[in-house]
Parts: sequence; structure tokens; C-alpha cells
Amino acid sequence: MATCLKPFALASTLALVILVATFSHGSIFLPNLDNRMTTTDSLSTPSTTLEVWNPDLRSSNITSTTLFPPGSQFSVRVNLTDPAPIAGFDITLNYNITNGPNILQAVKTGSELSGGLFDPNTTPAGCSVVVLRNQIDIPPGRIRFAAVMSGGCVANGVGTLFTITFNVTGWGASFIDIVRTNSGGQAITTIVSGPPSVSPVPYQPVDARFQNVPGIPPVALFTYNPSFPVKGDIVNFNGRESFDPISGDTISRYLWIFGDGSVPQAGVNQTHVFVNPVQFPISGNFTTTMIVWDSTNNLPGRINVVVDVTAGIGQTDSLNWSGYAISAAPGTIVTDVKGSWIVPSIVGACGSVDQHSSFWVGIDGLVSSTVEQLGTESACIKGTATYFAWYEFYPQVPHRIQAIRASPGDTIYAEVRYSAGQFNLTMVDWTTGKSFTKLGSVKSPQLSSAEWIAEAPSSRTGIVPLADFGSVKFGQDLPGVSGTCYATVGGVAGPIGSFGSRVFQITMVAPDFTVKAQPSTLTTDLSSFTVVWKWAGK
Repeated sequence: MATCLKPFALASTLALVILVATFSHGSIFLPNLDNRMTTTDSLSTPSTTLEVWNPDLRSSNITSTTLFPPGSQFSVRVNLTDPAPIAGFDITLNYNITNGPNILQAVKTGSELSGGLFDPNTTPAGCSVVVLRNQIDIPPGRIRFAAVMSGGCVANGVGTLFTITFNVTGWGASFIDIVRTNSGGQAITTIVSGPPSVSPVPYQPVDARFQNVPGIPPVALFTYNPSFPVKGDIVNFNGRESFDPISGDTISRYLWIFGDGSVPQAGVNQTHVFVNPVQFPISGNFTTTMIVWDSTNNLPGRINVVVDVTAGIGQTDSLNWSGYAISAAPGTIVTDVKGSWIVPSIVGACGSVDQHSSFWVGIDGLVSSTVEQLGTESACIKGTATYFAWYEFYPQVPHRIQAIRASPGDTIYAEVRYSAGQFNLTMVDWTTGKSFTKLGSVKSPQLSSAEWIAEAPSSRTGIVPLADFGSVKFGQDLPGVSGTCYATVGGVAGPIGSFGSRVFQITMVAPDFTVKAQPSTLTTDLSSFTVVWKWAGK
């Protein structure tokens, strides 16, 4: 097995029998990947619901043409549904966010906690409630309430956190929204669990809509790309999926609020770079709001979506790998990896010492003990330049692909796809037209990563010298094979660079940190890169 530069747990070994020598394609383990996660990494829905709820209608849809005329009052409860005990909360609400006449006015009553989970009059003996924030309409249109239990007590986690009273000051429609993030991209509404492990509780927010005039509002919907933007990316927003459910009615206006403090923008489509107050690109989670109005009643509809802007591609190193890898977020799996590369020619004459270089795509191996991969080899064996293709379902033995006779300059397409418990490996030599497919399985595959790698294989004695391959080109932009190098992770398909900070650029180094193979940055299509040979190593 190959060893790695850091205290990495070895994941995969590809034992490749060439003549009388056995070689292995090692893997690397990246520690503390979960520390890079954001709140949107997992596709699972939190079990906790945080809801703005009206007790009169027993709903978050506070719509009535008779109950709420101007001059009337109503209340909303901020309710929590969660089986776990909680120790405190800090919740911010926005209201009157329709860019029109204000029709609601929040009122500070002093009894916001009465009857709720944090009611100071019903705490257990020896405990008390400390109100940290009670800001009503500071600034106008915003509410912030925060409270904690002192004395080691907790609330049961199911019920009302606090209640807000509103005066109705006009006719129309408005919203009362839970503020997810601030302009710096950080979480602003938080709920914390009880001791001993006090930690943030993930939640699913449910906002409220208020309307006291007749009419059916439009439905606001938008998409954006790239799906996994990184700091500095231009994000394209498209609101054309919005619609009015009334036949013949249309959307008359669009307004975009990007959640980073920038000026709201109008129009069905927008492009935006998320920035800090001094206009430098920034990473974080930004609540993007789109409001639409219908053409008949001028009623608003809106949607809030948290856009995760990551810091960018991570950098790491390995004793045997160079290229790119994607680490799947917890709760997601990799189901497809597609790659292409041009088989590089050995540079110069082969010497007396055997040297090897391998180029492949695969699933697993980055942080797991299984690997499913296939690729080509450019090697010097007994003084002769040698080229061939191979595949492996580790820990089963590797196999040479006889159907494809890889030659320098050939364009190779390779894919590893997982479905219904099986892996389907495909390779096509686009230059010769020859192809290969293989179905197989491994025990307990993790499906935790995707890779596009140039590698120095290993023998029984360790990593062998890296054959001078000059450079190797990967991806649709360089070899010219569309749809590569792409992966499907958590049901989302895209090129390498579209997966944000789940992506790692890997440099191959010797134990003394001398660079052996260096990957380039990704090209503008986010799929393509070149790995350049630097040194054979020892």
C-alpha cells in the first residue's frame, strides 16, 4: 500500500500486475472535511420546524377579508416543533417587505413570552428566563427576540417561543418572514439545544403571509446557476418560472433582494456577485428574496432561498495523487463520474529503472476503503515505453482491458456509474472507436467521493518513480469530449468546479515536499485542467 503525506487513512489500493511486478493505485484521506460544511450541504430536511403562526386561523396563511380590517389587531406565535429540549433562542423577523405601502405595525406589549416555553412565570424551581433582546420595530420592519434559560433548565422543545402583536394599518398584503442570515452571510436566527452539548439546532423555517383583500396571489419561483457558487462567481438568477394561477393573469413586476446589503434590483432575470459592504466578493449563506406582483390585483407573492456561496476549491497534497476530487456532503452520495483525457506519451528515452504513471476516474477512495475506477497507464517497463488500459472494483483484483489498446495521443472517455447496488464501468477510445463496459460490485461501497487523477502507482516496496508524461489534459474543454469531467452528487450533476468547497485540488509531492506533479486551475468551463509532470521521485 502507498503511504500518504499526512496522517491519512489509506482508502483504496489498485494492484496492477504488469509482467512480474504488482503495482497499486493508492488514495488519500482528507481530515476534518465536515468542518468545511455549510448549513446547505445536506439534502436532508431538518426535523425541527420554526413557524410564524396565527392562532385565529391556525395557519401561517393569515388571509381574511373580514377578520383583519384596518384598525384591528392580530397576533402571531413563533412556534417550535422539535422533540429535543432547548436552552435558548435568538430569532429575527422582518415584516412589510413588499416594497409597497406598509399595512402592518408591530406593537411591544411586554408579554411576548407569556404562555410560551420560556414564560418567566412557569420556570422550574431554581431556574429563570433571561431576556437578551426584545427589539420591536428596531429598525422599522424588524423584530428581534432572544431569551435563554439560566440555572441549567431547558424547555421541552415543542410549543411557542414568543408572541408578537400587530396593528393592521391598511388594506393589502404583506409578509412576516423569519430572517435566516445577515448581510455578512452568517446565520442570524438560531436555536440552541440544552446542556451538556449546547449546539445550534437545524430547523426548517415557515414564514407567514398576511392578506386582508380579495384575490389569489401569484407564485414566485426562481432558479440560479451555478448551483454551487464560490466567492466571486457571477450568479445568474432566473424568475421566469413564476406564474399567476388565475387564467389570463400575468406577472407585472419582479423585485430581487440578495441578502448581502446590496440595492434591490428589478427585472425577471438578474446577475449578482455577493459582496461585503466595501464591495469585495464574500462567501457565506445569503437569503435571496424574489417578490412578484400580478397584473390584475397588484398582489405580491414571494420566495426566500438561502444561496450558499463557498470560499472556493480547497488545496491539499498527496504522495501519489495529483488532480481533482469531490467529497460528497454528509447525507449525499456520488452516483456518476465522467472523465476524459488524452493519453500522454512518455517523454524521452526509458532508462533501466521502471517508472509508471496512471490516469483515471473513479468513485470512492478519497475518504473510504472502497474504490471503483478505470484508466490508462503510460509507463517505462524494462526500458520500453508501454501503454494500456485497466479497471478495478477494489478490493477485488484489478484487470487489464484487452479491448482497448491505448496509444499516445488517443482521446479516452471513461465513466463510473452506480445504480441499484451495481457499478457500470465504461471506457471508449474516441480515436480508435474501441469500447469496453463492465458491471461489478463491491462490499459496502461508501459512494463518498469522485476523482479525476494522475497517479504514481505503488509496488510492494512503496511508491514507484513517476514516469515523465510531460502533461495530461482532462475535461471537456481540453480533450473536447462534452459532459466531462462531470459528476452527479446528491442527485445534482455538474462539472468539477460547480461543487464549490466540496472540491479539492491535489498536488503530488515527495516526502520532502518537492512537487512531483502539479494540477492547473480549472478552465472557465469548470471541468478542464492539465496535470504537469515535475519530478520522478525516488
